[in-house]
Amino acid sequence: MPQTTIAIVDDHALVRAGLSRLLEQSPHYTVVGTAANAAGAIALVRTTRPDILLLDLSLPDQDGLSIIPQLRTISPTTKIIVISMYDEPEYARAAIDHGACGLVSKAAPPEDLYAAIARARAGSPAPPEEHLTEREREIMALLRRGKEDAEIAAILDISAKTVANYCEHLMGKLGVHTRAGLIAHAKRLELVPHN
Repeated sequence: MPQTTIAIVDDHALVRAGLSRLLEQSPHYTVVGTAANAAGAIALVRTTRPDILLLDLSLPDQDGLSIIPQLRTISPTTKIIVISMYDEPEYARAAIDHGACGLVSKAAPPEDLYAAIARARAGSPAPPEEHLTEREREIMALLRRGKEDAEIAAILDISAKTVANYCEHLMGKLGVHTRAGLIAHAKRLELVPHN
């Protein structure tokens, strides 16, 4: 598998360093540079032409979304993934409307970032519900059946606190804000088979 070159743009030094370390742990990724603002992002993409650009929404000199069209003009083959502390659906839609491949929440686990990079490289950005883990799908199925946390915990042999944590993460991952929204989302998208 050929190496994927990645550039990172975020105004927080610790975020840039953390993402760099995380990605460099994989033999498949090479971080070719980082930048802290929009001007740096433009220069970075112009010089490195990375396969993937991880771009923060909130930059000190310019809104991250607003520079996406310019970045795509500079390097049409670079796939842009927005990274943000905001994971509401409207932010993901705005990112895609501006030319990004998708959005990954900074609160998401590393697996979500790896999945987003793989989708971008394959040229097939997919909604987050398509890469739920098996356990997440099990919990969604039980929520659809009207089970409470304690019941789900007993069925899956995990703690109720763990179930609550899964539900919280699922809401962020799928862009919903309530348990009812989570259940409705599962039914609407038929993530799990009807019983």
